[in-house]
Amino acid sequence: MYADRQAILDGWTPECRDGPRDRMAAPDSQEQRGTTPAHILRTAERLFARKGLDEVSIRDITAAADISISSVYYHFGSKERLILAILERRIAELNDRRAALLAEIEDRTEPTVRDVISLLVIPTAEMAADRRGGGADYVRFLGAVTSHRKYAPLIRQVSPFADEERQMLRRVAPNLSDDEREFRFALIKTIVNQVLGESGTGLRIWMQGSGLDDRTLADQLIDFFTAAFTGSG
Repeated sequence: MYADRQAILDGWTPECRDGPRDRMAAPDSQEQRGTTPAHILRTAERLFARKGLDEVSIRDITAAADISISSVYYHFGSKERLILAILERRIAELNDRRAALLAEIEDRTEPTVRDVISLLVIPTAEMAADRRGGGADYVRFLGAVTSHRKYAPLIRQVSPFADEERQMLRRVAPNLSDDEREFRFALIKTIVNQVLGESGTGLRIWMQGSGLDDRTLADQLIDFFTAAFTGSG
């Protein structure tokens, strides 16, 4: 399904938490068609991605999903828990993809800096290119969470793979101090989420007419961050 080894080394390849149920009564039977957690998550993800975290209220979500407010609180309890559940819903896909790429690379060669940077970029880039299955909305949502003072800490709760990523970076860039490596790691995660999460704005508008498609953008990010880790400055 995925690209061959060379494509991987080159850096590119073309359910939720339960809310406090004991505190609230279940939604009535007339609402069951639209009150499943998955339906709520998909609707909230789309609205948050396209309008912003602060601009979307629980009432906006329930109106778009055609459900009652009590249904959201029944399943999730709060807006923050809803945002956390959206993160949890897809973050496993990203981590599974990174693990698969790492296994393919380690089966054939000792990982290089570029290999590890590719693990940080490629899965998110692939998801951002998924405009039909909702992946693009999720990456835009992820970018919004990354830059939000209140909700950004939630990402740490759903990123168990981050420690393994740090270990891999330490392995391929032992010349850097822990502080230098951690700064560059955090910078990569932030920039990748922000850049790939854009929706026709920012960098894509700035580079309009330059042929900056999804693959080229991912390659450019991998080149840039590889240089940041291998350079002396």
